[in-house]
Amino acid sequence: MQRLDFTRRFWFRYGLCVLIAGLILLGMPPEKTLGPVIKLVYLHGALSRAGMIGFWAAGLVAAAYLLQVAAKLLRWSRQAPSGVMPPHFQSLRSDAKLLRWSRAFLWSGWLYWVAHFLVSMPATRLTWGPWVAWGEPRVTMTLQVIAVGLVVIAADRLLDNRRFAAIANLLLAVAVFALVERTGVLRHPLDPIGGSPSATLRVIYLALLAPIVAGMGLLAGYWARNAPDRQTVGPTKSTSQES
Repeated sequence: MQRLDFTRRFWFRYGLCVLIAGLILLGMPPEKTLGPVIKLVYLHGALSRAGMIGFWAAGLVAAAYLLQVAAKLLRWSRQAPSGVMPPHFQSLRSDAKLLRWSRAFLWSGWLYWVAHFLVSMPATRLTWGPWVAWGEPRVTMTLQVIAVGLVVIAADRLLDNRRFAAIANLLLAVAVFALVERTGVLRHPLDPIGGSPSATLRVIYLALLAPIVAGMGLLAGYWARNAPDRQTVGPTKSTSQES
């Protein structure tokens, strides 16, 4: 019953985010040069930003997980110099909770990142002609992140190793940050929203960004809540013999 109520609340809140974002797009005035296509451009930008935030949140939570595990191992090495792990260090449920959030942010961020690429296709078609601007460095970077993110997710599912998942999520977050900062542009404006002369459009973008980022976070929270515990650490051989 509690899970059902949680699912209903999630869909209500997520649907509310979608509704708010849709109403903002519908009420958005056309831009002088792009006309109504500006709505697709701003949706593409908001989804891109939400995806970045998801990747970075996954990396930050993964870093917290690794620090927590390192602190536990340090305390264990001080309390058990003989090499026998104390029973209270054999359960890593609190660590697993952090890692569930890291994985959930990665999945949600990756999904929003893919959505931003899909939305960019009609926007590119209407503004530049082709569906995909293959020679644009930002497009290449976007596809690289999609591919590497998918590899990380698939490898995590296959290996089911907490330490690998945390390190991979952290490295992916760092890579996304570096790529976003260093990737240049050809035709794509470097900062079309921040550099817009219209204060109204900038405010509308921020208003659009809020429900989209909130939706990404809600989706991550839903997956973190419903994801099963994996790689449960059981008792060691020595402790099972002692009991």
